[in-house]
Amino acid sequence: MKILKIYLADPNIRAEQIEAIRRELPSGWLFDNDLPNATAILTENVDINQEMLAKASQARVIFRLDTGNARVAPSSLPLIDLANTGIIGVAEHVVALILALSRHLLWVARQTAAHEWVAGSDIPILTDQKKYTYNWIGLPNSGAIYARKVGIVGLGVIGQAVAKRLKPFGVRLLYSDLKRFDPEIEKELDVQWREMDDLLQESDFVSVHLRFVDGPDGNENMFGEKQFALMKPGAYFINTSRGRVVDEAALVEVLRNRKIGGAGLDVFQYEPLPHDHPLLTLAGDNVILTAHTAGTFNPEAWQTTADEIVDRLKELI
Repeated sequence: MKILKIYLADPNIRAEQIEAIRRELPSGWLFDNDLPNATAILTENVDINQEMLAKASQARVIFRLDTGNARVAPSSLPLIDLANTGIIGVAEHVVALILALSRHLLWVARQTAAHEWVAGSDIPILTDQKKYTYNWIGLPNSGAIYARKVGIVGLGVIGQAVAKRLKPFGVRLLYSDLKRFDPEIEKELDVQWREMDDLLQESDFVSVHLRFVDGPDGNENMFGEKQFALMKPGAYFINTSRGRVVDEAALVEVLRNRKIGGAGLDVFQYEPLPHDHPLLTLAGDNVILTAHTAGTFNPEAWQTTADEIVDRLKELI
């Protein structure tokens, strides 16, 4: 039986991640410190330099967890970056909120389930390819996001993951950050820089991806009355970062008075939400509240990474 060895270049990778990989390894596959006979190299924060590569004469692939910052010297070996699926989970959640809000999915589902048919379109007919009853609930518009503007506030790892997943929808991506990125990165991500006020005024969706910073120079209540007043009347506010960057009283006010189109919120100042929080009374068709569930659960993320490593190795041998 062929022994396949994975060289663990970074001994500080989380034990739970290593154990998840170990559980998935077929019989005869193992972690080992034998670099010259290793089939694969795994790292997160430890650089893979030319000296290591010279010793790894049997290596077929290098795996790098993108939760770290390891640098890998140029070589002929394929380098596979293993995505942080916790981050991907947040990005997917943002896309789901944008689509659900834009396409009025909660309202559509509720109207459909409640038999709220439009007069004149309420008689069932047998459908075929050419004969059917279109929009029998009276949806005012499709809510397609093609060509709409999405403003990403904070183009870090999660902000970039959101941009990459929205790009195929044909949206126009704007961003604001502490500093502007190099033109090459903007081109790669297909994003356009805007000052914060301009981003708020232009965007049909504003999605926040900031780390919370406490203290006098921090960003608590960064989004308040002034910022919401700059947004378009029909724009949607999305927050999956941290609740304290938002002045919730100001957000409640603009939502209650329909000054913006709605909101999708996964994070709050206090979690879980207090029972008497006014956001709960606004939850519904245009205000979607979720219980800080955007990120993929850690065990699920570790398992996904483990499965990908084993699948990729099987493809190579």
